[in-house]
Amino acid sequence: MSYRLLPLSALLVNRANDRHGELENETAAVAWLFNNREQHMKNLAKDIVETSEIYEPPLVSPEGDKFIVFDGNRRVTCLKVLEDPRKAPNAELQRYFAELRAKWDGTFPDTIHCQVELLAPTRIRA
Repeated sequence: MSYRLLPLSALLVNRANDRHGELENETAAVAWLFNNREQHMKNLAKDIVETSEIYEPPLVSPEGDKFIVFDGNRRVTCLKVLEDPRKAPNAELQRYFAELRAKWDGTFPDTIHCQVELLAPTRIRA
């Protein structure tokens, strides 16, 4: 296990997260988080903006030139939507995140510290 500073753009929200099972892509995973945990996501994003940081580095595993998030999907999703509010699944959330982003103190991060680990797939094959 190592810690690395990774570009936010290289992190992929896990489309096969245990919370929701396998979805078609990252966009669907982000939509699921907001559709099922909207208030939690808004509160988390507000906390991130107020402190200008996330407290625990996401756990990621390399996949090609990207990194799949295994722990920290909600934190990474909030950062990605703060970075680009158009990634929010509806106009109301896009406005909310644009307003939050405007309150960010200093330069918005394009990299974050992550815990990088080679993780084996957890699916069981018959």
